Amino acid sequence: MKKRLRYLLGTLPVLLLIWAAGTQPASACAVCYGDAEGPMIKAASMGVWLMFGLVAALQSSFALFFIYLWRRARKMKESSTS
Repeated sequence: MKKRLRYLLGTLPVLLLIWAAGTQPASACAVCYGDAEGPMIKAASMGVWLMFGLVAALQSSFALFFIYLWRRARKMKESSTS
């Protein structure tokens, strides 16, 4: 039973890879895609830029927090050695 389970678990990823490679990518039709310069495209573009800005702000906050911790640790180390 263990040998059969190991065989199944070993072949399952290979079968899933073959299945995923054999599928065709989805394509939007002209009705779904709409106008290339329409308001929906502009709104989606603005949403992407908003998410980019939020991610950049979050990463900057993390960087500033670690710089603050580094400076505080250095200050504590200098005060303890004096």
